Amino acid sequence: MVMVKEVGGKKVRMITDSTGYPVPVANVDKYDLLADREVRRVVKAFNAERCRLDQLMLKVIDVVKKLVKARGTGVADRGNMQFSTYDRLMRINVVTDYSMELDDRAKDAREMMMAVATKGLEDVKQFSSKQTLLAFIGEVFETNKKGFVRSGMVWRLLKLKVIDPDWQKACAVLRSAMNTHRSKSYVTVAVRKSYQCDWITLRLEWSDCWPEGFDFNEHFDNNTKQKGE
Repeated sequence: MVMVKEVGGKKVRMITDSTGYPVPVANVDKYDLLADREVRRVVKAFNAERCRLDQLMLKVIDVVKKLVKARGTGVADRGNMQFSTYDRLMRINVVTDYSMELDDRAKDAREMMMAVATKGLEDVKQFSSKQTLLAFIGEVFETNKKGFVRSGMVWRLLKLKVIDPDWQKACAVLRSAMNTHRSKSYVTVAVRKSYQCDWITLRLEWSDCWPEGFDFNEHFDNNTKQKGE
């Protein structure tokens, strides 16, 4: 940022460098001055838009609170709900994600399931089929960096139609080891032109604002030689 400081009794325009040291503007390359000015303009605009989005989110939350209170009943207790216009051409969705973690009993459930699967596949001659099921069971119990498992895979495993009593016992142990935590909630807004049309989600994502067909290299690559050069 350019500032004015008094140096030797004279007012000198200064700019701060990357070390925090003030440098006379006269000693700075023109490109660096241009980049400093334009980057600051973009950052200021981004901050302004972020503030507008924050205010929009607060407004949406107030609307959802009002609608939940007015409807009274029928609101999902797990934080997932939907509201729409009377013509059903516009809607608001509130979606809540949940994370799942397994306690130490999951180790017993995994060993029990592996044992049942191995025993049940003794008569299966196709090696790939055996490995696919055993690998799937193993993947279900893998955790991410935060210690959570993929809940969708856990439910897929529990829904497998295996009649074996030992498998059912293993499923019961796995269910007792499951702990779910509300991780985050988000809002989506969607519209459609008619009942026969698909819903179109209105995205507030920067990447969606990139002009269609705009090629970065075509417009900004200074290394690309122009025709006739």
